Amino acid sequence: MTELSRAPLNRELTLVDSRVDQASRVRLATLGLRLGTKFSLIARTAGGGRVAVVAGTRVALGRGLLAQLVAEVAGR
Repeated sequence: MTELSRAPLNRELTLVDSRVDQASRVRLATLGLRLGTKFSLIARTAGGGRVAVVAGTRVALGRGLLAQLVAEVAGR
């Protein structure tokens, strides 16, 4: 398991832990990112964030949020 800030790009990931507050958890769920969701990170942003693809939709995740989300890399 790894924090999303250290997760590899272009690999299938599964969200396994979320240390965000309730409001952020609801917002992420609205965007399709819930515990158990499979997704991938496809790009780094200039500010240290990442762009994720969740169910075919691109979602920008900020650097602070990445440190609070933990994923498992598929195949490990």
